Amino acid sequence: MSQSRDDYAPNNKNSSGFADTHDTEPADPTAADHATRRGLPLAPESVKPDRLPDPFVTDKGRAVTVAEAGETYLKVQRSNWQEDTLTSKYERHKSETYPRILEADRHFRAKYDGVTTAMLTRRLSPLDESGEWLTPWECNEMLHGGGVHKSIRGTLNYQLDAFKFEWIAVTAPTRSAGTPHEHIYLWIDDPDNDVTTDQILPARDKHLKYCANAYEKHHQYRADGTGGAVTVQHSPDLIGSVPDEFFSIAENSPTYEDTGKVLANTAGAQYLASQLAHLPVGDYYDSQRENPPQALFEGAALAWASPRDWFRAGRGVPS
Repeated sequence: MSQSRDDYAPNNKNSSGFADTHDTEPADPTAADHATRRGLPLAPESVKPDRLPDPFVTDKGRAVTVAEAGETYLKVQRSNWQEDTLTSKYERHKSETYPRILEADRHFRAKYDGVTTAMLTRRLSPLDESGEWLTPWECNEMLHGGGVHKSIRGTLNYQLDAFKFEWIAVTAPTRSAGTPHEHIYLWIDDPDNDVTTDQILPARDKHLKYCANAYEKHHQYRADGTGGAVTVQHSPDLIGSVPDEFFSIAENSPTYEDTGKVLANTAGAQYLASQLAHLPVGDYYDSQRENPPQALFEGAALAWASPRDWFRAGRGVPS
């Protein structure tokens, strides 16, 4: 039963740089033709140019290729990063969203009598039925469109009706092909440890039903909640430190500013925060760190262009 990349793994770095030899994530094709993928337009011709950020539109009014989008993304974000009057997407994720996730984790662990955490990972294949690559835009629309959010949220509300809970969802590109996928992390007030994968599985099934190109074989799980696309932890693993590449981010946390130290977080929350799409650009421009795979920047370009939110949170999550 596959559980690759769905375990809580906040520091699962890749040593292949821009090469395409890194491990294939679930739902991405093995031995993929990345030249063809990168030669595709970021969005199909049916998407009007005014729906895309200007840097992703050619002089002829068409979407740039996936490869061009990734390269343009890096140049623009670097320029914004160096400009005092602009804030790059990396800086927003570093200074605002990443700390917010970890602060929310500590908030709900303190608020609930006995917290159970759960994570649902939603994936889809980036290939159509004939084995041809879909454009990143099409994958993004499949993952987030068609009322799938409402269906999954309604199912979780129904299944967890007897519990207080809150959630945060982060969409991230895969390292192996830049394919968008989503992690939904839940904090559940469950002092008697009653929650199991049985309550989360129906939400996975809604994803399989309503998300085109989502297949059960890519959403396997362990019944005891220890791995796979559905995980549940009654006594969540805690991490009292952060990976080196994220320590500067932790320093932006209000808690760090008040205490001068990094407080413990659940491994799942730290993993969720590390998946934010615009964080890898920080590693790319730091000479002391290894280069992330280019697919992450091509995926981050999609995050920039996306009309769908790649960060979502329940109403009870502190802002």
